[in-house]
This record gives sequence, structure tokens and C-alpha cells, in this order.
Amino acid sequence: MALLYPWATKDYLLWEMSLGQIVMYHNLGIEMKYGGGSGKRKATDMSYQELKALREEARKQLGEQKTAERKAQLRAKYGDI
Repeated sequence: MALLYPWATKDYLLWEMSLGQIVMYHNLGIEMKYGGGSGKRKATDMSYQELKALREEARKQLGEQKTAERKAQLRAKYGDI
């Protein structure tokens, strides 16, 4: 990380930044260094409404199925929850 940002020492990252901030700076630095040739639309280019719709769709796809499956696994292992 310090190769991309001189101020990003390991102590600073550990004590002063959250994991989300570290990932964000890493992604931005890699994109600046190597370019963003994926062709996908980035979250930084989307409006709040588009991000909210994507988030809700992901929750809908993952939440309902995974929760029911996880509860079934826990019920089988520990009995009724």
C-alpha cells in the first residue's frame, strides 16, 4: 500500500483507518496505476438510487435463500431455534 500512497504506512493503516477505507484506497490506487479496463460500471459512477437498488437486489437474492438454509442447518445441529 505504501508503494501507491507514501503516507499509508502499516501503522497508520492499522490504527487510523477502517477496513472499508483500506479497500477503497487500494482499489483506487490499483485503478490509477493499471487502469480500469474491466468495462463494468463502477459504484463511484452510480447514483444513490442505483446503488440502493443493487443492494436491495443482492439482499433479496442472498438473504431469503441463505437464511432459510442456514436455519435448517442450525436446527438439524442444535434442535429448534
